[in-house]
Amino acid sequence: MNKSDIEFLKELQNEMLTQDTVSQADPRFWVVMQTVRDYWVDDDVDGFCIYDNNSAENAFEGEFEELVDWLKENFNVIVKCEYDGSFIDIVCEDENEFFTDNISEIEDFLEAYAPGEYSICNYRDREEIAQDTMFLTLRECKKHIKTNGYHYNKPHPYAMTAWRSPQVERLYKILQNTNWDELLNS
Repeated sequence: MNKSDIEFLKELQNEMLTQDTVSQADPRFWVVMQTVRDYWVDDDVDGFCIYDNNSAENAFEGEFEELVDWLKENFNVIVKCEYDGSFIDIVCEDENEFFTDNISEIEDFLEAYAPGEYSICNYRDREEIAQDTMFLTLRECKKHIKTNGYHYNKPHPYAMTAWRSPQVERLYKILQNTNWDELLNS
């Protein structure tokens, strides 16, 4: 092991011993946690998606309160479209009215005024550990997210423990307990 390696290990030791433990036991490491959206769910719904069948892309994703503006922008037949915090009230030129708090009535509206053009589904957001991420320090994880965050959806560092992993535990003890100054001076 050369002097540069020992200096690196000494700095790593200091960082590992002084960083926030975020209530995780050793051997702790960090991963990237990100948000993943699951479509066509039946329960614990976070929002819904309106898919444009003609352009083969999402036309709208969000919640009811955001849908009002999209409907007004895309359907000239709407005379009134309001959201009161619970229900969307849509009134059309032909006096058809849709008063709803669920996507089935929105689907009825879309089918009435744009037959076959749109599909609609619920979605749920959940957090998931991004594959192939593992960092010894919180700083390194944050740096990775800062420079590579565009690969993830709403990324943030997440601490984990290598529980019942004797080899990792031993490696961490060596890294954290070795007197690196003594090795540098020998």
